[in-house]
Amino acid sequence: MNSRRCFVLIDWWSQVRPYILRNKHASAGQNSESALRPLEKLVESCLLKEDTQPKRWEITLRLYAGWMNGGGSTAALNDYNALINNYAKRGRIGNVLKSVYFLPSLIGMQRGDRLISDVSGKWVDKKFGVHFTFTSRKECKCELCQHLNQKAPDGFTCERIMEKQVDTAIVADMIALSVDAENTKIIIISNDDDVLPGIIAANALGGDVCLINTIEKNHFHSQALIDLISGPKELSV
Repeated sequence: MNSRRCFVLIDWWSQVRPYILRNKHASAGQNSESALRPLEKLVESCLLKEDTQPKRWEITLRLYAGWMNGGGSTAALNDYNALINNYAKRGRIGNVLKSVYFLPSLIGMQRGDRLISDVSGKWVDKKFGVHFTFTSRKECKCELCQHLNQKAPDGFTCERIMEKQVDTAIVADMIALSVDAENTKIIIISNDDDVLPGIIAANALGGDVCLINTIEKNHFHSQALIDLISGPKELSV
């Protein structure tokens, strides 16, 4: 096998959010790069466990987040745009598994708010070129948001953002890739159990899908589906 494609579908906000909230004065793209580097190592660790190794793994990253609130860009989108124009613009080789090649952003990094299956773009928003323009919404029900117009007398502002359609977009793309005939490897990076039914369905349809949790989980789901789920301990290189 000369080459094999691998799509990595990432619940991006769950990964980049701690960096953005902690480092509000970071240069453009720095927080996204800081979040992406360890994820690339996790992908490499996961692929090391494959029984059959191609001469080259071609990695495409698809990132799913609350990119837009209507026509407005969110902090995640602004930082992402700087990421693809700097760090991710260059192709990257794996540190341990040298056959891993993270394709440059022009062809190897995509946002998940335009679904893979709608090739014709029939349902794409004509202005923004995506399916979902309201993936980020302020819908917090706390007292601060309801009664104080999201700002307290001491200056505190509630930053709770509700993401919409992210998990279902991951599942939709996973199913689309699973019924493709290219023998694509699919890696999901998410800590949300809502994607598990989709992973089971995708594998039943002939897909090759695994889930990477970036936090330790010891509940029933992870124990019952240990052949599908890898956690930080299992992926240490």
